[in-house]
Amino acid sequence: MRRREFAVGVGPSVIVMGALLVLPLAYSVIWSLQKVQYGSPGHWVGFDNYTQVLRDPMFQTAVAFTVGFAIAHTAVVMVLGFGLALLMNRVRRGRSTFLGLLLMPYVVPAVISATAFSWLFDNSFGGLANHLMEGIFHQEIRWFTSTWPNRGLVLAESVWAAAPFIMLILLGALKGVPEEQLEAAVVDGANWWQRQWHVVIPMLGPVFRFVALLSVMGGLGVFDALVPLAPNAQAVGTQSVSLYVYQMAFARDQQNLGLGSAVNILMMVVMLALVSPFIRQIYREVRAK
Repeated sequence: MRRREFAVGVGPSVIVMGALLVLPLAYSVIWSLQKVQYGSPGHWVGFDNYTQVLRDPMFQTAVAFTVGFAIAHTAVVMVLGFGLALLMNRVRRGRSTFLGLLLMPYVVPAVISATAFSWLFDNSFGGLANHLMEGIFHQEIRWFTSTWPNRGLVLAESVWAAAPFIMLILLGALKGVPEEQLEAAVVDGANWWQRQWHVVIPMLGPVFRFVALLSVMGGLGVFDALVPLAPNAQAVGTQSVSLYVYQMAFARDQQNLGLGSAVNILMMVVMLALVSPFIRQIYREVRAK
């Protein structure tokens, strides 16, 4: 391929990527070093925004919750997604119907699905799940005003929404596992669990790392679901970093783009630290091929 043809074919994509990714990132870095209010030019403050953010207890709580949530979300959603994929792989009739039902939470906008999920635990809207839980534990559970019940509610909704997509990816990967190796394991006396642990899971290692990467990034960016599920997020300790940025940069009493940009840069560093092992391993596997 000639250079001119390559430039014509790739150039528009590079321009769009630069406009959508590189340019906003550059502005975020610049604004993070300035005090920027809406409708007025920013003035240089150096690293004052970073100092203010790092000393803010609310930010520390938001980072702790977000990182812990991302890890818990990834672990639960991968286990559940793999279990659902194994079940769906054994289904012979009505698979399309089951897949359609399971994927409904994923295709619905996050705010809508989270709102519908919250109604299950809100007595004002019937609260079916809440009535069942109260019948089991014989006490009222304050899902929206207590710290750990609210965290569990947010985690349950995120798993409910994300597990179908993870299941779909792993289900496709299971189709690529050679039957010969599974039959050989049966001949060697391996039971079902041993076949999964020693044959299936190692063969799906690259896929597991890929979906783990997606899950971690999704968990770190949790925002939409907190609007209906955690109306008192700041008070109960379920405020994510994304919600913290929104309140710093866009809330009417703040509107400080400098502080919001500084938080974004810091969160990018945290995200890079968490996802770099997955990216490094995926890169090594691609090079090995």
